[in-house]
Amino acid sequence: MSEIVDEQQRIEAALAAIPPNLEREQWWRIGAAIKHELGDAGFDVFDAWSRGADCYVATDARDTWRSLTPGGGITIATLYSIAKRYGFDPNGQAWPALDTEAHAQRRAAREAQTKKAAATRLTKQREASTLALAVWERSTPARDDHPYLMRKGLTATPMLREIVAAKLHKLLGYAPRASGKELAGRVLVARIERAGQLTSLELIDGDGHKSALAGGAKAGGYWLAAQPTGQTQRIAIAEGVASAQTHQQVCDGDTDAAIAALSAGNLPSVARAVRAAWPDAAILIHGEIGNGSAKALEAAQAVGGLLAMPDFGDERPEGASDINDLFVLRGPQAVRDCVAAARDVAQGNAGELAATFPGIEGRPCWRVYTDWNEVDSKRIKPGVYYHGVKLPKGDAAPELTDQWVCSPLHVRAITRSPQDGDYGRLLEYVSTAGRWKQWAMPMAMLAGDGNDVRGVLLSEGVMFDLRNRGGILDYIAGQHPTTTMRAASVTGWHDGAFVLPQTVIGADDIWFQSTGREAPYATAGTFEGWRELAALANGNPLLMFAISTSFAGPLLGPLNIDGGGTHLYGDSSCGKTTAARAAISVWGSPRFERKWRATSNGLEGSAALHSDTLLVLDEIGEIKPQDLYETAYALINGMGKTRANRHGEARQAARWRVFLFSTGELTVAARMAAGGIEAKAGQLVRILDVPVTGAYGVFETLHGRASGSALSDEIRNTAAAHYGHAGPRFVEALIRNQADGLELADLLAPLMERFGELGDQERRAARTFALCALAGELAIEWGVAPWASGDPTNAALHAFRLWRNQWGATGRSAEHAGILRAVADFIDRHGSARFSNIDGSADLIRERAGWWKQDGDERRLYLFTSSGLREAAKGYDLNRVLRAIDDANAFADKGKAEVAKVTHTPEGKKRLYHIVADALNGGDK
Repeated sequence: MSEIVDEQQRIEAALAAIPPNLEREQWWRIGAAIKHELGDAGFDVFDAWSRGADCYVATDARDTWRSLTPGGGITIATLYSIAKRYGFDPNGQAWPALDTEAHAQRRAAREAQTKKAAATRLTKQREASTLALAVWERSTPARDDHPYLMRKGLTATPMLREIVAAKLHKLLGYAPRASGKELAGRVLVARIERAGQLTSLELIDGDGHKSALAGGAKAGGYWLAAQPTGQTQRIAIAEGVASAQTHQQVCDGDTDAAIAALSAGNLPSVARAVRAAWPDAAILIHGEIGNGSAKALEAAQAVGGLLAMPDFGDERPEGASDINDLFVLRGPQAVRDCVAAARDVAQGNAGELAATFPGIEGRPCWRVYTDWNEVDSKRIKPGVYYHGVKLPKGDAAPELTDQWVCSPLHVRAITRSPQDGDYGRLLEYVSTAGRWKQWAMPMAMLAGDGNDVRGVLLSEGVMFDLRNRGGILDYIAGQHPTTTMRAASVTGWHDGAFVLPQTVIGADDIWFQSTGREAPYATAGTFEGWRELAALANGNPLLMFAISTSFAGPLLGPLNIDGGGTHLYGDSSCGKTTAARAAISVWGSPRFERKWRATSNGLEGSAALHSDTLLVLDEIGEIKPQDLYETAYALINGMGKTRANRHGEARQAARWRVFLFSTGELTVAARMAAGGIEAKAGQLVRILDVPVTGAYGVFETLHGRASGSALSDEIRNTAAAHYGHAGPRFVEALIRNQADGLELADLLAPLMERFGELGDQERRAARTFALCALAGELAIEWGVAPWASGDPTNAALHAFRLWRNQWGATGRSAEHAGILRAVADFIDRHGSARFSNIDGSADLIRERAGWWKQDGDERRLYLFTSSGLREAAKGYDLNRVLRAIDDANAFADKGKAEVAKVTHTPEGKKRLYHIVADALNGGDK
């Protein structure tokens, strides 16, 4: 008698081979396989493996496990199949034997669990069936003017009804969704039946978004475009409602009846059900070009039916794949021709096709083989193959050629921008280490020699034939997937979804597209390890404020704020870079940091890669003053330079939304001044200077560490080991709460009140600090940051006071202060050369700016001409210059009707501005 293997140990070994950072669908399938084999006792095994993922969330793992049904059709074989891709051999070693009694107990428990799950599933199906009947009875007959039917070129049928989305929501108690979006407007209602019984409903809104009733039985179910009768000679089965109705509308309605299987995977089971119900009818399967074609072939073979595939010719339009597309593009006769050309498919060929290379009739073609195969007694390695035909000389037979091009690489989808530009291809490939990866490659990279494409793929672990460098490019360029996805060229928010270079939160039809694989977003360590780092910010307001800035980026878009920025400055070794590293750890590794040492063009590229997250720029002293002057506006305003293409036409300027965290020993204004550039107020309220003034540099408390340096080293080391967890978790929580009605503006307003009554420019600055406060408070509420409620707000207020103190002791705006400094500096530089005593002087004055006169023993007045004052103010509007000088009480005397006073000079009467030099620097008038 053979021993019974301890399956749990084999399962654990298989899981050890699989990286837990899988796509969610694969992760879910692995959980279902474990639950089928081990029942509820398998949760600890599933959870322990899942904890190794960077995106692990305990509640998510637990909730997902509860939703799995042991009898759902996924067995432990699924787990072993996935593990084999990563090198696991289920029979590669002798596994420990399981005690017979223990095995019997486990099997009994699994069977009981399966029965319980089946009973629960049956209850939900019955409830859905009851709801389906209620919705069907309360809906009205579909009309020909329904937007979906009009777009598909179809007329309504008695087998379709419609209902307003709001009424549907009320009947169901929930809003049906498709791809995260609620169905809206007029919703078509199609009955899903199985063995003549109503089991669920297919719901389709005007935009073509489709959903079904929660819990309803859809497997094996179908929609009848027309009820077969005694006169029915042929039954056509298609995937979707539109395709089935197309056949019904175009072909003979007296002898044909069409049915929709509602998914490609459902085709074989529906075909068998139709054969059992109508054994004498001919069956025709309408296949779709793409991944569903294999299931159409399987369905036709299962019932001895015909297979009809739409033929669009050599130039198939993008996205055209089914019989309805053929009808819309080519008309009803093309549909009839397609049906007439349906071919008889012999059963049993599918397995042979999988085990052999294509015959001459199927060449030339590209094929992807993900596993080792044996063809004609030869071992064939995985990869992309070009199957061609070599023409012979004379009367010899053609020679079949099979050329390996590269390691396994699939072209999964076409990508494009919402403006129908920036076309690309979503590539999925396996690295040398056996890990599957994805990259949305811009098609523009195929222009020229294509070396950039090859370089990226080589660095990602793709192997290809170096003797045929162009083969991989030919393969990619020649693929035309039927799936189309949105391309995002910047990170962050896109129609409710949050896009990062390697993942998308909240949608599955969009992907980040770039010319390279530079992705500073990464994860390592554990979330709990990161929380230990964040806990060190307690009692250290500047450190807490720095980390809070990392959560501010995702709030910019929902609050319609273009951007924001802070600049932490102070002496060397005061902890500025440490604070930056702590902030960086929310999104990635220390490599996430950028340097100010870049051109304005280079910084634009960095901004696009950090949109809606955090852009950290270290060492402001490394950027040229002129580049800083140009960049200070652009980074926060979110728009790059408008550039011309080679034809002289304006290209679309790059756009982004960033929150900037900058560090350096100089202020923004001081760095510009080093190049002789006066910083504008608009620049200084976009990037806010915050001085480091703590007892230990950036720290106020050391949490028991020996010194500020020791605490700084610990934070840096922890940030390098545990990172990338907090940011995505924060975004996931934000999306969930916004779906539940969260209004961020309602939360920001009361925080703004904490900053008191302010002028316009100070209020703009306060909004940036309040945004960081809100981000920190939400991070606490959503379980991300280990702080006490209210502390992030106090930290932001502390940073605001530090900024305000250096903004100007007089309370004047930065713009006014800049004007006064400019005029005072002009007097210091040119007081003797371009001014002379108004009472008379022998000095020769070139390019005169005015005169001076002594007012008492200690006060000298400078009497500016209009042109002289304009020059001194460095281009500021004259009215703003006069207002700034007046606010500083720096006018010694004014005219009656205007500020300039008519004054007697050696050159005659002139209107001059009488200014007290000392008052420009804050002295008394």
